[in-house]
Amino acid sequence: MPAPDYATEIAALEAGMASGEATIESEGERVTYRSITDIRAALTYFRQRAADAMLPRTMSGGTTLARFERD
Repeated sequence: MPAPDYATEIAALEAGMASGEATIESEGERVTYRSITDIRAALTYFRQRAADAMLPRTMSGGTTLARFERD
């Protein structure tokens, strides 16, 4: 399964929410949400994934250790 196109997912969710539709189709897949709260949660998820994808790899959750020595 290819990685999702976050912009496409976000646009489909926003269009569905604006039209009052609970069933949203994007990239050939159809999802029926139970409530506007569920659609908002999905929007938050995809927006966060899109933001994370924009971060350089070194900033996306890696660990950096600092070492200090006394003279």
